[in-house]
Amino acid sequence: MLKRLQLLRCAALVAVFPTCAALASAADEPQPAGTVIDADDIRLSEEDGKQYFTGNVWISVGDMLLRTDELIFNSAEKSASIPTPLVLDFKDLRFVMASADYDGSARALRAERVRGGRGNVFLEGDRINASGQNASIHGGSFYFGEPHWSSVSFTTDGLAYDSETDYLNVDTAAFRVAGVPLIPLPPFSVKRFERPPVRLRFSPGENGNAGYFVRTTTHLTLWDSFEPGMLLDFYERSGVLAGPALAYDTSKNGSWLNAFGDFQSGYINDTANRGHDLYRQNLTGPRGFINWTHKQNLAGLELSASIHRWSDSEVLRNFRPSIFDKNQNPDNFVEVVFPTDFYYASAFTRFQLNDFQNVQQRLPELRFDLQPVELWNTGIYQDFQASYALLREEPSPQYDFALPHGEKYKESSRANFYYGWRRPVKFGDALTFTPVAGVMSTYYGITNEADKSYSRTLGQIGFDMQAIVSGTSSFQNETWNIDGLRHVLRPVLQYRYIPNPTQGQGRIPAIDREIYFARPGIIDLSDMRAIDELYDEHVFRIGLENLFQTRSSDYGSRELVEFNIYQDLRKSYRPGDSRTLSDNFMELTVRPAPWLSFSAFHRMDVYDFSTNALNLSATITDGDAFALSVGTTYLHKNPYEDVFGSKRIRQYYARTNYRLNEEFTVFGEWRFDDLINVLTDQLYGVRQRLGNSWEIEYSIRYRQNAGSDNNFSFGVSLALVTF
Repeated sequence: MLKRLQLLRCAALVAVFPTCAALASAADEPQPAGTVIDADDIRLSEEDGKQYFTGNVWISVGDMLLRTDELIFNSAEKSASIPTPLVLDFKDLRFVMASADYDGSARALRAERVRGGRGNVFLEGDRINASGQNASIHGGSFYFGEPHWSSVSFTTDGLAYDSETDYLNVDTAAFRVAGVPLIPLPPFSVKRFERPPVRLRFSPGENGNAGYFVRTTTHLTLWDSFEPGMLLDFYERSGVLAGPALAYDTSKNGSWLNAFGDFQSGYINDTANRGHDLYRQNLTGPRGFINWTHKQNLAGLELSASIHRWSDSEVLRNFRPSIFDKNQNPDNFVEVVFPTDFYYASAFTRFQLNDFQNVQQRLPELRFDLQPVELWNTGIYQDFQASYALLREEPSPQYDFALPHGEKYKESSRANFYYGWRRPVKFGDALTFTPVAGVMSTYYGITNEADKSYSRTLGQIGFDMQAIVSGTSSFQNETWNIDGLRHVLRPVLQYRYIPNPTQGQGRIPAIDREIYFARPGIIDLSDMRAIDELYDEHVFRIGLENLFQTRSSDYGSRELVEFNIYQDLRKSYRPGDSRTLSDNFMELTVRPAPWLSFSAFHRMDVYDFSTNALNLSATITDGDAFALSVGTTYLHKNPYEDVFGSKRIRQYYARTNYRLNEEFTVFGEWRFDDLINVLTDQLYGVRQRLGNSWEIEYSIRYRQNAGSDNNFSFGVSLALVTF
């Protein structure tokens, strides 16, 4: 009897492992030590020498469970037969078979009418043959997601699985959507076939300028690391847009490339009458775009690249609005960084590919940054930076910006060095005082004076001082899950003095210029990037930082409120500017619960108490059932309009989505411009989950004073979301 049970154990293992591996790429498993067999009736026939198991037969072998109504075992021939339907469970896999036969001599299994699978893969097959650790399926249909009339699937005459290579070898197949054969597929091999062979986004709609359109983005997903694809669109009035695409990620398969990124492109001869863009450029004729982002870690080098070539400022807004919403001001750069525990060495280049932008180009910039290092055991930390850059600025003829004195472009070659010291001094546990000193030396090989170079050396002195005071309270609140309060108060005082930073200003090509920040500006010389345009720096910065925390139910603490306020007191800032107080800056973040957050940033002119900038945002979420975000973007006043230009923005926005049930979700977006009193953007939509394979979005949009695509439009987006 023990021998028979052992043979049954082997039969069960050979049945389960090739089948499971073929359908779900399960790895080889060690054979369990014991087998349990049970049935309502177990009978040994003396006539034929066979053993009959009948009535609620189940066999448990490790993680495998087989259930049927009848099993016949022939010890002489080392074979087993299951004439009744059987259910086979193995971990997270399940298969149902009409009948099965096992040949112990050949170690081969044959089963009829097989159904089952795991996760996103469901199989129906006429017959399965398994031998050893290999299996073949005949007359199979594969579904990605549950079998549904809308499911993505394909049919094939034959499929073979090789457990050593973990590859599925597929005969000629037909790719089907909603049961309709769409794409014939030649024989191919694929590893871990647990997702559809294509990733598809299909978006029909109507736009007032382009007319009716169909946008498609398709990627082949037959390989683990690379997904080649293409963009193919049709527009009633504009024509056909097409271009290659590629998504890749080799960081998860141990490849030496260790890179991930995304590439999309499109070209169209636009025949629609779209008028002009914001820079008064005609939008009719050849138009196109290239978008490529790349990240890579190669032998310790960290490589980042962002390449965005647009024919005009509106091309993505017109043809790929989902990309445009995320990136409206394209940046083109390539950077290589070699990081160590002691220093960073980098090469960075920023270039101008789009003629509707003004770019401070770096062609390139080489840089070395030493990590703060203590000088012996003195407690003094040294900072060192060295860089060399070839700079060029060539304003676009489309961009509303002109260089002074009618110049067509600016060029500069600049070598810059900074060396500084810091010496933190602690007074107990509450107060830290850090004197700061540093020297910056800059050499310009190209200046505003022809054939002349210029050198400049600047120094800075100052200090950073901060105190930390904290207190606790036993305050409790069950509604907001507050279990005690801790208030951390951190007064901050900074001082910097940079004597005569404007020296040589008339000789220096001012390419790296000051930017009007909505937050407190940089006052430390080592961190300043606008070193071509410096102004008198003799400033005290006073700050008060507050943090309120409570105990986290999981671990540690949870931040409830953060409130910071900063004010600068200065001797002077710009020539002719007698104001000694900067704008006042306030930051507030409130997170009383995981589902609620609020943030506010305020910049105020302390002389007339007017608001120069105000950004507010609030978000309420309830898992994936409900979300609401509201906010404002407000930039009202600029005290230096002659330098930065006049910028006045006052807009309000709201976004929401609400899941009605497992199938439908409604969503909407609104943006209102208070300066022109117009609701510039309205979006209303419904998102539907169709079966387990598709997500469909139905939307209507009305835009005013928002580029070349104004007025009413509607769209339908169909995306494959099985994986």
